[in-house]
Amino acid sequence: MRDIIFKGNIFYDGKMVTGKFIVNRNKFTDESMTPDIEGTLIPAPVNFHTHIGDSFIDEEPVGGVPEIVGPGGFKMRKIENADSLEMARAMKRSIEYMREQGTLAFLDFRESGIRGLNVVPAFRGIKGIFLTRPANKEEIIYLLKKSSGFGVSSISDYEYDWLKLLSLEAKKHKKLFAIHFSENKRENLGLLLGLKPDFIVHSIEASQDDLSIISKNNIPIAITPRSNIFFGKKPDYSRMLKAGCRVMMGTDNVFITEPNIWQEAEFLYRYQRNLGYIKPEEILRMITDNPRKFAISKGINLGKEKYIVFENEFLTAYQIITRPGYYRRRILYA
Repeated sequence: MRDIIFKGNIFYDGKMVTGKFIVNRNKFTDESMTPDIEGTLIPAPVNFHTHIGDSFIDEEPVGGVPEIVGPGGFKMRKIENADSLEMARAMKRSIEYMREQGTLAFLDFRESGIRGLNVVPAFRGIKGIFLTRPANKEEIIYLLKKSSGFGVSSISDYEYDWLKLLSLEAKKHKKLFAIHFSENKRENLGLLLGLKPDFIVHSIEASQDDLSIISKNNIPIAITPRSNIFFGKKPDYSRMLKAGCRVMMGTDNVFITEPNIWQEAEFLYRYQRNLGYIKPEEILRMITDNPRKFAISKGINLGKEKYIVFENEFLTAYQIITRPGYYRRRILYA
């Protein structure tokens, strides 16, 4: 394959730099080479937390976190009574939407055990990493063979021994174990650490001491700001960065928030600007570099690398974050 030479602003290793870059080799080159494309280049974003199984829900939910997304709540009642074909069609729409937005990969929490995994439709052009949720012991091994591991709701939703079993089995099979933590109320950090999660979701009700310990234990956090605001949650996400946590970003439930990671990043910047300022470069890292570093550390394949090109536009991180739909985006595969 012929080298593709890019010249301009390049988001590389967490910062915007100017130079010439060999796209298919992922490395910089000297000034003597003639560029094929000029403008701004960034790694394609990763949506680190989705629930695409609820994409079919068209009814406005009423209540808070427990009533809407808790066990036996609105969402799970809808999923349990849904037609599998209807679910699959809506899931495919969500996946295609993310692909068209230039998303490299998405990490999805699949509810409903084997049925929840089997309803996933065929797709291409984007990597889907599915974390499943066994309904009973009999489903554990099958789901571990067919998925990337387990992704469960909060500690308070289960018997702790069940969570310990899922964590141990996931580790035994070299698969991921992830869990929602301190989303609606502060939860027991000691119990969380006992599960040795690969990453956690939310942590918005965690104390500053909790966050410091989470950071020291090298547990990344996936945040979903637009979903949180839907439920009336108004945390200061900069607390996580001050504690040294590695933060990634997702869009959460599709029936609440469309799976557009660009809009998620834009919202976070505006929300935090006068609350606890987070630099545009840091937010870009949350959707590009941080997920890739996590994937490398866990041996996860995010699919064929791709980049987002803003052709003939020499942009700053601020412009990309605050006006993600303003500039024409082009997807460039490595």
